[in-house]
Amino acid sequence: MKKQALATAALSALLPLCSHAADVTLEVEGLDTTRLQGATLMVAVFTEPASWLRQPQSGHRFSLDTAAGGKLSVVLKDLPEGPLAISLFQDANANGRLDMNAMGIPVEPFGFSNNAAGNFGPPKFEQAVVTPVAGAPVKVKLN
Repeated sequence: MKKQALATAALSALLPLCSHAADVTLEVEGLDTTRLQGATLMVAVFTEPASWLRQPQSGHRFSLDTAAGGKLSVVLKDLPEGPLAISLFQDANANGRLDMNAMGIPVEPFGFSNNAAGNFGPPKFEQAVVTPVAGAPVKVKLN
């Protein structure tokens, strides 16, 4: 019984070391400056290829009130450390989704980490994956 209690205490002491969270600064450029009023920046963070563009690890919404010159810098808080991929778009009409034309092409500015671009569709997770480094922002240019 004593050994079990000691093992439990040792594992409990290591638990905080396994669940690190990180803050990532995201620098976005290419915002449509003619559609900033009432618009938001929608950001989705993915950590698994199987959930890419379907089920984000976390989602964030930021006001564009502080955007200047088509640029905005935001901080994504408490993200899991390690590789991740980011999908984002300027929700110009604040309806909570990326609007598309009849052919399925986005009509609002959008982008991905690594400035990844797909051929006839979105990029693959592997194209957008980045491993954030402390103090170095993740930069994305919207299309």
